[in-house]
Amino acid sequence: MSTKQQRWAIAALVGLVIVVRLAMVLAVHASDPDRSITDDTDGYTDPAQALVEDGDFDLTPGSSAPEFQRTPGYPAFVALVYWVTGDDEPGGTGDAVVVALQAALSGLSVLLAMLAARRLTGSFPVTLAVGLMVGLDPLQATQSGLIVSETLATLFTTLAVYCAVRCLPARPDEADGSGDEPGDEPGDEAGDEAAEPTRPSLGWAAAAGLSLVVATYVRPTTYYFPLFVLLALGGVALWRRSDPTTRRTLVRTAVAFGLPCLVLLGVWNVRNHERVDSWKFSGLEGTNLYWYRAASVEAARDGTGLEATQVRLTEELSRGRVPPFDYEAYRSGEPPPAWQHRQGEYYDRAQSEAVDILRSEPLLAAREYGKAVYGQIVQSGWRSAFEYALGETPPKLLVAPGLPLVWAIEALAVVGAWTALRRRGRGLERWAHVLIVGLAVYVVLVTAAGPDAGGGSRFRIPIWPIWSLYAAIGFQELRARWDRRHKRQLGVVDDDSDNLRLSHDRA
Repeated sequence: MSTKQQRWAIAALVGLVIVVRLAMVLAVHASDPDRSITDDTDGYTDPAQALVEDGDFDLTPGSSAPEFQRTPGYPAFVALVYWVTGDDEPGGTGDAVVVALQAALSGLSVLLAMLAARRLTGSFPVTLAVGLMVGLDPLQATQSGLIVSETLATLFTTLAVYCAVRCLPARPDEADGSGDEPGDEPGDEAGDEAAEPTRPSLGWAAAAGLSLVVATYVRPTTYYFPLFVLLALGGVALWRRSDPTTRRTLVRTAVAFGLPCLVLLGVWNVRNHERVDSWKFSGLEGTNLYWYRAASVEAARDGTGLEATQVRLTEELSRGRVPPFDYEAYRSGEPPPAWQHRQGEYYDRAQSEAVDILRSEPLLAAREYGKAVYGQIVQSGWRSAFEYALGETPPKLLVAPGLPLVWAIEALAVVGAWTALRRRGRGLERWAHVLIVGLAVYVVLVTAAGPDAGGGSRFRIPIWPIWSLYAAIGFQELRARWDRRHKRQLGVVDDDSDNLRLSHDRA
């Protein structure tokens, strides 16, 4: 297939995904607008309305209490729609436009995932497989119809991955559409590092940093990830201290990537210090630690339910410091009225108490955290996806294939990630894989809040394109191994093709 035909195929698939998702979410919203609402929706629409009506990022319109749990990325997106449409009523025109835009933007996530796969692998079958896995996933499709931040977070997380990939020099096989043979993946063990320029694109490195900044403002779980990237670049620079050219390149890349992150994320830390007297980027960090991780440890130790433990911890955090309130109504970490003007103190105290609880029971904390991480990978999300689409509990036959399929993709992703990371060859590509795989692992570990926190499958939505990318690479690797084994059984020696590929890579 020629390069032009490949481009048309990619455009056709992305266009079809957008049309189908747009038609679905608009049809659902027209028949039952309440299906776009979740328990978290008010946490985004209330500050969005405050932005439109008061021009301040506060908890609700007319309130002088600042919003601290939510970061402003997604509420600003919703506020812009409300301002343009002039309708912020629940289920109204504004909400319809929000889900319609999300459905269209979700198609861009598919496109970016495919472009990243094409640039990393040079393989159109891998590119197409990634597009199908992301485009046909029911959870990805239906999530765009909900007024929550995951669709927008997926877009900018995938954009950050694409920009990171674009830092790399173009593959030799990208221009002519070759590289579609099984096993012809980046960094093949032939050793083609000499053919690759050592200097990545600093512009694309800065774009990766900016994209990650926006993703963090939409969904604060990636707040600390840029620090890990900078530490990794610094570590490699020290390791390669005998090569001044490489060290300078790494330092420049670190500055191009890290400067937007440090400056633009730091702006929000300063805002929070001024308005809520906390240097935290978001109160969500304290919420997850105290009301979920620490609460799950306390519940397991005492044999009580998680909800009852959350209520008790809320009371213990507040007793003697503010007047009593309905502790059960705020058991999930929302700021109670008595604390709304002291949120910095509230969430800082919660985080400090959580650390004490986790340190007092390290083995139990590790066990509960392991269960939380496990919970991130044993949910397909198909039930909630089809409930949104159908408006009722879906038949078991429709939901049953979800978990085996997700497990298969996850297993292939592990194979693909291992394949990409262990191969010698293009050093820059290898470090790009380290960054991308590290991002996926980081998000899973950070969002594993507790066994009953809810939304395990929802939390991993932003990294599903990454899993799909490595699942396609993993399938390609297994297929290549099968082909090689089959040829050996038949007594076929394929040295010529290996030599040709080595010559092509070094050209």
